[in-house]
Amino acid sequence: MGGGREAAGNTRRYLAAPRNVIGRGIVGDSASAPALVAGPTNAVRILIVDDDPLIRRQLEGLYATHDYSVDSAADVEEATEKLGASEYSLAVVDLKMPGKDGITLTSEIRERWPGVDVIMITGYGSIKGAVEAMRQGASDYITKPFEPDDILLATQKVLERRRLLDEIEYLRKQLADRYTFANMVSGDPTMIELFSTIEMLAQSDVTVLITGESGTGKELVARAMHFQGKRKAGRFVAINCAAVPESLLESELFGYDRGAFTGAMHDRIGKIESASGGTLFLDEVESIPLSMQAKLLRVLEERAIERLGSNRRIAVDMRVVAATNQDLGAAVAAGRLREDFYYRINVVPVALPPLRQRMADVPLLVAEFLRNNQMAREKGINRVSERALAQLMAYSWPGNIRELLNVMERAVLRAKGDTVREVDIGAGEPKAPRDRGSADFRLPLRQFLKTAERQYLSRVLEHYRGGIAPAARHALIDQATLHRKIRLHGLRPGEYRRNGRGSSDETDGRD
Repeated sequence: MGGGREAAGNTRRYLAAPRNVIGRGIVGDSASAPALVAGPTNAVRILIVDDDPLIRRQLEGLYATHDYSVDSAADVEEATEKLGASEYSLAVVDLKMPGKDGITLTSEIRERWPGVDVIMITGYGSIKGAVEAMRQGASDYITKPFEPDDILLATQKVLERRRLLDEIEYLRKQLADRYTFANMVSGDPTMIELFSTIEMLAQSDVTVLITGESGTGKELVARAMHFQGKRKAGRFVAINCAAVPESLLESELFGYDRGAFTGAMHDRIGKIESASGGTLFLDEVESIPLSMQAKLLRVLEERAIERLGSNRRIAVDMRVVAATNQDLGAAVAAGRLREDFYYRINVVPVALPPLRQRMADVPLLVAEFLRNNQMAREKGINRVSERALAQLMAYSWPGNIRELLNVMERAVLRAKGDTVREVDIGAGEPKAPRDRGSADFRLPLRQFLKTAERQYLSRVLEHYRGGIAPAARHALIDQATLHRKIRLHGLRPGEYRRNGRGSSDETDGRD
């Protein structure tokens, strides 16, 4: 700056000024500046970069009085040295300094220390320089002269904005961690192959149709594809098409402009526009009326919408994932679903099997629930008794995984000690027998487990067409153990090869 000097008397000012202002005067007693917002602490570290020692001292005093931790530097070289040695939340930088200027430092901060925000200080008449600093990445700028309140308010605004951005990033990471493929639990060969397909689909923009009974986890799969895919920075926008009245569905999907209909007092963005850059999840897609199917088909083909009450086309770029628990082929045949719309959403089908077809996953799902359920962790519950597990294994689970998790939540609520017992599952829930092809729950536990193991090995061998090596790898046992269990259960791998059932992959190392 080079313009600082002390005014007459004992009151220090940068340039002569009639009021307590910075840049053209800050009073020596910086404590006179009021605290605007409670909250800043010495955990926030600020770097002041200015060639004028008087300004550095007075800003240091102002920030220190308001519980900020503060350092200062006289030029860009000293500032970069300190930035490399310590962690800072904010740099307050003068625009014009000898040698490298504030814009150069701002650009370097953005490149090397992107977590550090910058407030640029500029003199009157240097607004162009401030605009250039903002273009280079400064978070805010303030012009001289300014009062202590001005710099404190600017500081608090910038730090609050950073806090919100950090919170958004944290929540985004929490969502990504919650909807990771690692949280999809199964030992079933069909499911493991399905997980690989879903993981591959996450990296593309292809339209996906997820089918499966209620409670099989269709939305969980859709969210995992979004949060583990290349569109994870965008929004995941879900709409249950059956839950929205037909008269409101168009405005819900497309939005509307002010005055489009009675009561439309302001513009509103629809679900499709909100999902641009991210993923649009259409749940219970079979419920969409035929007239709306035609409009959605046009959106999927042209990637543009028109809000209600407007003829302005708005480009949209979103990935579409649809889900249903109905037979859409039958819906097409019955005239409830347009054939062209069906083929447009059914580019890649993903079919989720019901839980009764993969009963060996029940113990895995129960264990995963106990690990992640907050109440179970608080009560120290980490086990399920053999009789309780047998009861869970004997049920057909018409509500699938959702029903299992609801039953376990009630059981944890009732449980005493560290173990969920049969009484906690509750008499009468669940007790419905499963399909006749599954292990009979009326058997003694040892015999039940033996029967369940035989069914599991049979399905694994079927999947790998009798291939011993891939089946052993899948079961996480060695080939000698698998041979022994095959003999114990009277299974014949050759029959699976002759029948040509299962996967054609990894059939090496057959018996």
